[in-house]
Amino acid sequence: MELRLMKESIQMEQPAGAGQSQAVVEGEITLPGGLREEAHVLAADGMAVIENVEAMQERASMTGKVVFHALYTQGDPGKVSAIEASADFTHLMDLPGAAPKSQCQLDAVVEHVEASARGGRMTMRAILKISGRALSQQPVEALTGLTGVEGVELKTRQIDLKRTVSSGTGDVLLREEFELPAGMEIRETLYATALPQVTEVTGGLGRVGLSGTVQLEAVHASNLPGKPVVITRHTVPFEQSVDLAGESGDTLEGRVRVKDVAVVSQDAGEGDRTLRAEVLLGLTGWSDRKETVTVLSDAYTTDGDDLSLTTRDVNCRVEDNSTQVAESGKVMLMLPEGSPAVRGVLCGFVSPVVTGREQLGGRLTVEGMLEITLLYMTDDSEAPVTVFQEEPFKLTFAAQAGEDDFVTLTAGDVDVTAITSDRVEMKYIMHLTVCGMQTETVRLVTDAQTVSAEEPDGSIVLYFTQPGETLWDIARRYRVPAQSIRELNPELSGEPKTGQGVVVWHRCAQECG
Repeated sequence: MELRLMKESIQMEQPAGAGQSQAVVEGEITLPGGLREEAHVLAADGMAVIENVEAMQERASMTGKVVFHALYTQGDPGKVSAIEASADFTHLMDLPGAAPKSQCQLDAVVEHVEASARGGRMTMRAILKISGRALSQQPVEALTGLTGVEGVELKTRQIDLKRTVSSGTGDVLLREEFELPAGMEIRETLYATALPQVTEVTGGLGRVGLSGTVQLEAVHASNLPGKPVVITRHTVPFEQSVDLAGESGDTLEGRVRVKDVAVVSQDAGEGDRTLRAEVLLGLTGWSDRKETVTVLSDAYTTDGDDLSLTTRDVNCRVEDNSTQVAESGKVMLMLPEGSPAVRGVLCGFVSPVVTGREQLGGRLTVEGMLEITLLYMTDDSEAPVTVFQEEPFKLTFAAQAGEDDFVTLTAGDVDVTAITSDRVEMKYIMHLTVCGMQTETVRLVTDAQTVSAEEPDGSIVLYFTQPGETLWDIARRYRVPAQSIRELNPELSGEPKTGQGVVVWHRCAQECG
């Protein structure tokens, strides 16, 4: 009989490559006012917005922008102002394994921002940490069985796969108004930052619904004596949907990113003041399909020619790893030697820089440095004082992250209290986002051929199981059916233990005839 192979083209997603890199983005903007008025920068931060990602051969391209914010004084040292600027960037990243048709994912996080003012202009500089991975969606051909050979023994296995079958993106503008506390005597709102969190994913019929909240933190200029800057925090709910293009899947997923924030405060009459906020969200939704496929994992014959198998190891996506959790943190800060004494703390800004992480069971420990900017008042001046410090941190989250998963930390709800004239306590909430996948390496049989083999002698042997061997391994070694070994060894309820004796009897063709 002629050997016939049963092949199937299996749709799966394979990690093709992953990597990290850094990018430096710079921007410049003209300051209002006269050139002779010296400007002093108090604090600066930035937000990376990704516009487009494209996979290339062994590389990936990202275009986007960094939105900068800076607090500063100019002319009047007691009056705090703010300025916003954006700088476009394009970044090419080495990504071994990527190809033009690969599904490419890049993530950019601002790790450090600095700003300086000179000659009526402000220059801003951001350092981005960019993480990337590429997925191959090319189908893989594998054997699911074979026929046409006498005395053939087949071993199959099931593989659980997960792949994206449809996706979509969209932007939505949220508008909300909030009453501001009259006791803060807010003169104007300088700028705001926003942190989104998805709490529910729903949908169907070609749509993904995303519900959650945006935590808004607004920085205001105040007329309060000795307090030129105040902070307010607000919650903006959202419930939006994204149209999907592609096939229908089994599960729905989505994420939300902040692309822009605009705030303004207005007089509402009778001493009241209202904050108007607009937050531009970028929505991404997708649908995944879970599939179980049965493939051939091994085969041999019990008589005559044997089989030679060609195999290939494939690392495939089997599940996702997406987590949003938060933990509180606290740090005690000693002001640098020579710093003016603290009379009252205005606010603090925290930017975490991750230097390492360790996974132990279901707990993820992340460590790094906190870049801290403190604004406070002294007894000697009505101008705010800025202190920049770096402090190590180490936090443990109830989360899991693979080696190539994107891990992002964002600090929020920062509260600073003066303990003494040279020491302050800072409390914060650290938000952790993990975006990744779980993979499994499977060995696929891609081809099979018959090869000549010596006819085994008809004999009975007592074989002692070696470490890691299974009943199938023993049966293949002696080219006997695994079922016949079980019949000869009724005490075997499962796999034999290391060192356990197993009786094997090969009946050659002459004995069976």
